[in-house]
Amino acid sequence: MTDFTCDHIQPSQIGHPLFDLSNKLAARIRARQQRRKLAELMALDRKTLRDIGLTRKDVAQTLAQPLSVDAQTELYRIAYLNGRNLM
Repeated sequence: MTDFTCDHIQPSQIGHPLFDLSNKLAARIRARQQRRKLAELMALDRKTLRDIGLTRKDVAQTLAQPLSVDAQTELYRIAYLNGRNLM
């Protein structure tokens, strides 16, 4: 997997529009990759999803969130609110 972040930040780059844009683009790419991985949960059967404490509705709700929402954290939040334990 390719990491699109810059580890070496020059003081002149902080707040630079192109640097900000590249960070936003990298965050969007990571979010889309995470969503693709979570979409694979929809292929699991109902029993398997129940065994890990989720439903198809939970996964669908998470995938429907905007990319600015961390999908993995959202799944944990939904499971917690439903009184489930993912661990």
